[in-house]
This record gives sequence, C-alpha cells and structure tokens, in this order.
Amino acid sequence: MNIEINGVDYYYEWLSYKKGCPTLVCLHGFTGSGQTFAPVFQGKSDFNILVIDLIGHGRSSIHVHPYRYQLDSLCQDLALLTEKLGISVFSLLGYSMGARAALGFYYLFPHKVQQLILESGSPGLKSRSERTRRQLSDERLASWTLTSPIKDFVMKWEALPLFDTQRSLPDQLQVAVREERLAQQPFGLACSLWFMGTGIQKSYWTELVGINIPVLLIVGELDHKFRWIAEEMKQIQSTFIIETVEHAGHCVHLEKPRQFEEIVYGFLKGGVADED
Repeated sequence: MNIEINGVDYYYEWLSYKKGCPTLVCLHGFTGSGQTFAPVFQGKSDFNILVIDLIGHGRSSIHVHPYRYQLDSLCQDLALLTEKLGISVFSLLGYSMGARAALGFYYLFPHKVQQLILESGSPGLKSRSERTRRQLSDERLASWTLTSPIKDFVMKWEALPLFDTQRSLPDQLQVAVREERLAQQPFGLACSLWFMGTGIQKSYWTELVGINIPVLLIVGELDHKFRWIAEEMKQIQSTFIIETVEHAGHCVHLEKPRQFEEIVYGFLKGGVADED
C-alpha cells in the first residue's frame, strides 16, 4: 500500500500482522526495496513485520525535490508514517544504507525505538577527509548513473567486491535480486547517492557510547570490512551484541535467510513487551 507523507508517497507492506503484537520496521539497502525481506520473515513469529520502500526506491516516490532525500528528511517522514499507522514504538532493522538510516532515525527519535538491529551497518566515516573523498566518489557515481542505462549501472554495482559472495546464491534468487535492481530509476539512485550517501552522512562514532537500548550488529563472516567496523563499534559501546554468520558476505539476510531470521527473532524476544 502507499501512504502520502508531506507530498512523498511511500510504499509499505505488512509481511505479517497480528493485533497487539510488537512491530519490527525493516529498512532495505541501496538499489533494493522492502521485498528483499520477504523471503526472510514468513509470518511465523509473534512480531508484526513492516517493510518500507525508502524514497527513490521500489514503489515509493522518485521524482520529488532532491532535498527530500536528505537523511533527516527521510527520518522525519518515517516518523510520521509510523504515527499514521498507529505505531508509537517499535524495533528497527536496517541493512547497509538502511542501517545508516536506522541509526540516524534513532538519534532523532530515540523514544520511538525499542531495539536496534544493524545488518552490515556503519556509523559513517570518522574523518572529514574520508567523508570528502567518499562524497566526491558518490557524486561521480551519481552523475554517471543519470547518463547511463540502468543495466550498465547494475552490472557495475554487482561487480563490486562487496557482493562477490552473492554469486553463490541460487540462480533464481540471483535473478530476483537483479530484477529488483533493474527496476530502480536512475534519478532515485542518483539522489540517494548525492543526499544520503556514505560521504555526506555525518559520523556517529563519538555518539555510540550514548545509545542506551539493546543493539544487535549482524555481519557476514566473509565481509571483513564490516566485521571490523562492528568490532570497533563494540569497543566503544560494550553493550552491543555482534552476531557473525558463517559463510555469509555483506547481505546476510539474502545469503543465509534462516540463520538471519533465527538471530533476529532471538534478539527481539529478549525484551520487547506486547503493545497495548
């Protein structure tokens, strides 16, 4: 279904819903959509699973003012969206770009988030010089995206070493992931890179110590970069829990869906009360 938030249409879907159960909101990564979580959460738990297509992706609005793509604007929209759906508090899961959005949402609306799950997530780049270099790289890729066929962008994106392990996925799943990427619009991807990319995101590293809710960091055993990031995050805030999934890379929920589901539900059941 679509819901209008300040002039932007957001597509959302309940993968499972049972009145009175606590809610888990799931945010996908760059080039994805909420449907990426459908094979994972199959309605077998006492949690309501809400997936949302982020701005510029899937069936949500694409051709809106580029500033609506800014992280703070997106988080404001997500807060209003959940309020319109009658969800006052919830647990929040984000994958990659969605993990950065989830972390940003927590800092803006800490009273709304009961538990936080970051899959292959990062608190941003530590130094200004790192952010500047990455921002220039994001901007070059965004400009190239606008002037190239979407299939060329997808081929370039899939060739990144970060996604090497996805080549071992079943053929049917690889096709589904590729079709999801091919369905994206260049303008939406470009604006996401310009206004919500890693380079422009603020660094949350120094603020991690102030997080006072349960946090789960899920990483793939073969994703060495994000395993290192997770370990660094835990050094700053020792209460964080790290789950490393064997034989998985960056996109754990696609590569090992059953293990991912078990880890997430096990964490959620550790302390979320039913809603009234």
